[in-house]
Amino acid sequence: MIALALPLSVLTLALSDVTASSPAPEPEAPMQAVEQALDYLDAFQLEVADVAHHDRMVGFAAAILENGEPVAIYTSGETVRGSGEAVTADTVFRLASVSKTFAGTMLGLLDEAGLVSLDARVPETVLDLGGARQPTWRELASHQTGLPPNAYDNLIEAGQDAHTVRARLTEVPLLCQTGACYTYQNVAFDVVRDLIEDATGQSYPEAVQTYLFDPLGMHSAGFGAENLTRAESYAAPHFGRRQRLGGTATDYDTLPAAAGVSLSLNDLIIWAQAQMDPEGFGLSPQGVERAHTPQTRSLRETRNLRRLGRVQDTSYGLGWRIYDWQGERTLIVHGGALAGYGSQVVLEPETGFAFVALWNADVGLPRLLWPTAMDMRTGDGPGAFVDDAIARMR
Repeated sequence: MIALALPLSVLTLALSDVTASSPAPEPEAPMQAVEQALDYLDAFQLEVADVAHHDRMVGFAAAILENGEPVAIYTSGETVRGSGEAVTADTVFRLASVSKTFAGTMLGLLDEAGLVSLDARVPETVLDLGGARQPTWRELASHQTGLPPNAYDNLIEAGQDAHTVRARLTEVPLLCQTGACYTYQNVAFDVVRDLIEDATGQSYPEAVQTYLFDPLGMHSAGFGAENLTRAESYAAPHFGRRQRLGGTATDYDTLPAAAGVSLSLNDLIIWAQAQMDPEGFGLSPQGVERAHTPQTRSLRETRNLRRLGRVQDTSYGLGWRIYDWQGERTLIVHGGALAGYGSQVVLEPETGFAFVALWNADVGLPRLLWPTAMDMRTGDGPGAFVDDAIARMR
């Protein structure tokens, strides 16, 4: 993997509370070429500032990778509004639905190793949807159950037991036959943890720790409120426009495969690097590729992204989204949102580009930074997504 030659220093941007730090590996390319490749970062940091300083933001941490290495790290704001405790790259945030990428990667690795069969039918004793046939594990992990979108998330949010809610899915009428359409799930998706537990002989959190967190050196990563609060620095959630401070617990911790992971920006960077260069991080490239392989077109996601005017088509793999950018580039993506938190991972494995971000407020503005970066680095557009959104918010 080619490393970018950058100064060994912390670069303070033209902002009061947003910083960018850059590693300094041995030069492998002329500095002029490197500077040309990173020209867009000067303009991009101004877009980051607009997001980080928006009055609905609390804390924010993000990074840009090029050629697989961090070239800019941005942190801003506070772990708790008014606390004076600054967010850093070691601050732990909830990952929300980006947690699914760990479950999907686990499935890909276990399938490649012959420890699971993704085309086997899910036993009725584990999940019974009452359809004409049982879904396969592959269909379950790629949201092809036929259930209405986000089926019975409301019961989880009402505090009902996850296994009780899972059992109640049998009473939900299907929108389509199993395997015939894409409908995003949390309760049903989380059932994949049963397969992972059977294959590894460990609880789901223990298996992810053993197969992913520990080998990759992701020391801040873990599950549930306990992992969040044991960190020296963790970001508390802030709800709604008035940014009411929330607690560390969430009912979605009962769905660990769907939404249970928390980690720091530094560990999210490692996760992005491992997805783009699995062999370099001790993971099976074939297993990771299985997770990144499209299983079904996600037409609803494509419709939601039409406003960008860049994403031609979208699919879902195993816990990962796949975007066709301008018909020329393939992006591996997932976003997450829980009350008071947001997260985003966007990867272009072919070039080693990544955008990763974490924040602790109910605002979607940071989700417009990844297409902004793509526009600026490719020349595909003006990268005005953030400015346009802020103008609409006024």
